[in-house]
Amino acid sequence: MFPTPEARQALMPTGKLRVALNLGNPVLAKRDTTSGAVSGIAIDLGRALASRLEAEFVPVLYPNAGALVDGAKAGAWDVAFAAIDPARADTLEFTAPYMEVGVTYVVPLSSGIRTVADADRPGVRVGVGAKNAADLYLSRSLKEAQLVRVADTLDAAVELLQTGKADIYAGNRERLLLVREQLVGYRLLDGRFYAVEHAIALPRGRRPGLGFVDAFVEELKSSGAVAESIKRHSIRGVDVAPSAKGRAAAGQ
Repeated sequence: MFPTPEARQALMPTGKLRVALNLGNPVLAKRDTTSGAVSGIAIDLGRALASRLEAEFVPVLYPNAGALVDGAKAGAWDVAFAAIDPARADTLEFTAPYMEVGVTYVVPLSSGIRTVADADRPGVRVGVGAKNAADLYLSRSLKEAQLVRVADTLDAAVELLQTGKADIYAGNRERLLLVREQLVGYRLLDGRFYAVEHAIALPRGRRPGLGFVDAFVEELKSSGAVAESIKRHSIRGVDVAPSAKGRAAAGQ
């Protein structure tokens, strides 16, 4: 599978593949605190796409999802690894998902909140990283609980809970395990309130490249490359998304 000239131009207007990476989400990418090197599933799959295009892989790093979306508006990148959400549809176009990420809550051991359904109660303050996938979903779905938004970073999440400004915190399991490691007396709730679908995104206006990247995503799933990367980076609470045929059979 090779891109058409139109797809290549849409994907690499500068002649290089500029890949946006969200360092605020450890499921996607992490920076080593000693060496400064960045690794993760988004790096693996981004390099694979650049190799297929026979292009230079140029990482474009962002501290959180909100900044990454703003980068699309500024034309700063060509493809990105991001959660699919209708709130981003005016800026981004997405391939089919390559993985699904379970989202739940971290709560104090003493909390009366025992299940994800218990969280949506009057008086419950739910911490969340501003503009990330959990925030976008909970903004639409919570009926009684109050959202408390902070910068979409690990330090901000920990500080919010330590200072008592939120009762619980929402996020993917990988991130919440990192939050719990820095706190005393907290646990993750079993189950999930949402499965976030992650895909490769293109800025709007690059549609000639979308079909090629979408087919590439299906190839990555069927070849086992996505599963291998999840295993290599020991990502927790993540599954490979169903193939296009599997999604069709399920009526999605």
